[in-house]
Amino acid sequence: MTEEDNLLLSNLRANTQQLFHEFNNLENEVKSLENKVLDLKTDIELLEKDKLDLSRKNEQLKIATLLLSGVDENGEAKQKINRLVREIDKCIALLNR
Repeated sequence: MTEEDNLLLSNLRANTQQLFHEFNNLENEVKSLENKVLDLKTDIELLEKDKLDLSRKNEQLKIATLLLSGVDENGEAKQKINRLVREIDKCIALLNR
């Protein structure tokens, strides 16, 4: 082998090592991003659950406010209570199955 061939081979080895190093770095970054995505999905699920809970509490507070105020022009409070009772009845029916 000539000196030029040895130099080319040395450069090829160096470039190959650099490519493997960059590949490993990118592979680690992909794993890190995948973990971050999973964490964010978990956060989204928790926030959606919290949103649903707060929505229910808000609805309950609206009903309580209507009942305590004594002003119920359209029977809205009664309708909401009836809707809640129906939901409870459905839940009980499902539990009895």
